Amino acid sequence: MAYKHLGENERFVIELMLSKGTSKSEIAKFLGYCRQTIKREIDRNSDKDGVYRAQRAHDISVVRREYPKQESKLSKLTDENMKLIADMLRERSSPRSNK
Repeated sequence: MAYKHLGENERFVIELMLSKGTSKSEIAKFLGYCRQTIKREIDRNSDKDGVYRAQRAHDISVVRREYPKQESKLSKLTDENMKLIADMLRERSSPRSNK
C-alpha cells in the first residue's frame, strides 16, 4: 500500500467510526489505509484520556508539518570529511582504525 497522509475528512471519519465502536482494522479497510497507519494516528493524537478528536488531531498534524524533524547529521559533513570517508572506503579501512 502506498504511503499517503491522512486528511482532515479522514480524521473525522475515524472519530465517527471509533465513537460507534468500529475496530481499527475495519476503519483502515473503509478508508483504504494500512491498519498500522490508523493505529498510529489514534495513538499519537488521542488526548490524555484516550479520546480521539479529529479537529485536535488535524491541528497537531499541521503543527508537526510546520516544524519538521531535526536536520540530518549527514548534511553537516564537510567536503573534507566526505573526501576522507571516500578515501577510506576506497582503501577498505574502517574510520575507527585511523585514530
